[in-house]
Amino acid sequence: MRRRDFLSIGGMGLCGIGTLDLLRSNARSAPSGTSTAKPNSGSAGVANAAVANSAAVSRRGQAKRMIVCWLGGGPPHLDMFDMKPDASEDYRGVFQPIASKVPGLQVGELLPELAKRADKYTVIRSVTTLNKPGDHSQAPLYWLTGNPRLTTGSDEYPMVGSVVNRLRPGPAELPSFVVLDEIDVHTHNALARSLLGPAHAPFVMQPLKDKDAVTRMLTPQLDIPVLERNVNLLKLLDQRLRRDDVRDAQIAGLDQYQQTAFNLLRSPKLREALDLSKEPAASVERFTRNKPAKARYPIGDPLHFLLARRLIEAGVPVVHFNLGYWDWHGDNFTAGRQQIPMFDLCLASLLDDLEDRGLLDSTLVLALGEMGRKPKIDKPKESGAGRDHWDYAQFVLAAGGGFNRGCVVGATDAKGEQVVDSFYKVESFGRTLYHLLGVDPDTVIHTPANRPVKLIVEDAPLIREAIS
Repeated sequence: MRRRDFLSIGGMGLCGIGTLDLLRSNARSAPSGTSTAKPNSGSAGVANAAVANSAAVSRRGQAKRMIVCWLGGGPPHLDMFDMKPDASEDYRGVFQPIASKVPGLQVGELLPELAKRADKYTVIRSVTTLNKPGDHSQAPLYWLTGNPRLTTGSDEYPMVGSVVNRLRPGPAELPSFVVLDEIDVHTHNALARSLLGPAHAPFVMQPLKDKDAVTRMLTPQLDIPVLERNVNLLKLLDQRLRRDDVRDAQIAGLDQYQQTAFNLLRSPKLREALDLSKEPAASVERFTRNKPAKARYPIGDPLHFLLARRLIEAGVPVVHFNLGYWDWHGDNFTAGRQQIPMFDLCLASLLDDLEDRGLLDSTLVLALGEMGRKPKIDKPKESGAGRDHWDYAQFVLAAGGGFNRGCVVGATDAKGEQVVDSFYKVESFGRTLYHLLGVDPDTVIHTPANRPVKLIVEDAPLIREAIS
């Protein structure tokens, strides 16, 4: 019997239902090193508006943690953070702009809570993929790795969370990179695979459909002394199976994954973080208050914001979750009335919680999707009016961890169709994240064929207006 097969069968039996399924990845483990190249510190363009809090001075390595709220499918920038009230009716839509706490920044009327907290975050309006509209497979992988990547046929560049797992892991009893539910609605979790191999893939926690499932997860299913005896038995048997594959990098990665599974089964810290019964009822209600009873599209789980905060507090360095489905071709404004208020209150509550706990300045909080939505409304006079895909303009909301407070970077034209000020490529956004996390974006990793590649391949400038 090959040891590779034995690990798969024996590991599943020892770890119980679903544990290794959550950890399994097809990517191969690979060595990594650090290049001697200096990080790019250049800049491009001038911010359209930057009303920054002078006390929040960015510095390299200020961020210790990161939360990513991914809005899969593309949130409508003209209805949220790039309002065009002077455009014609077939562009501006039905939502009215409201003033925010930052002079000159207007947001959509469905974002009253984030309007009150605009002095806590930066809005970036000038980073886009410029992909052909309609490409749902490439854009998420591009945004979440900082490099052009396809689901197949290109280098599997890692997500930022996997790099943190490799270079700055959290406590041993906790996963370093957690994904709640799924990474993205269009790429089928392909991003879980990367050049860093299975040992640094995200720990994907699938949704729990009922209270009994939550109880089963939070209650240890195995007697720990028995589990440890089985682990020791597995190790003894492993020694007899290592002769042929002792140098196999994939086996090494699977070994690490299996050990992670055992550690998590023993981890009261993880169970405590996931147990929302420990949270005050008023706190839970605050995150779920704006959840619509019936929605036009899947809206995601508002409690992911709360779980992300609890996991970060427990010591998990990176948490990522996909908040529903934002691909509104028709009924754009019906879907917006249902989904945007929930997003507004949840993100505002998350920012408040992090600020109250003294964690915001050291925690990156991101909200973005792979694209914006078409400025010109399809069928504007009909009830099913909507916006199609649009890859040439969008927004990124970035808070904490070294991003400026009360800042707007870049601008689009009068119709919200094209960037006209401070354009940056996605590579610049990726480099900026690594810069704030204290990771050199020129760090070299290796493909399975041992070809060296940088974390961010292109030598793009940092988005200096957003961080200093």
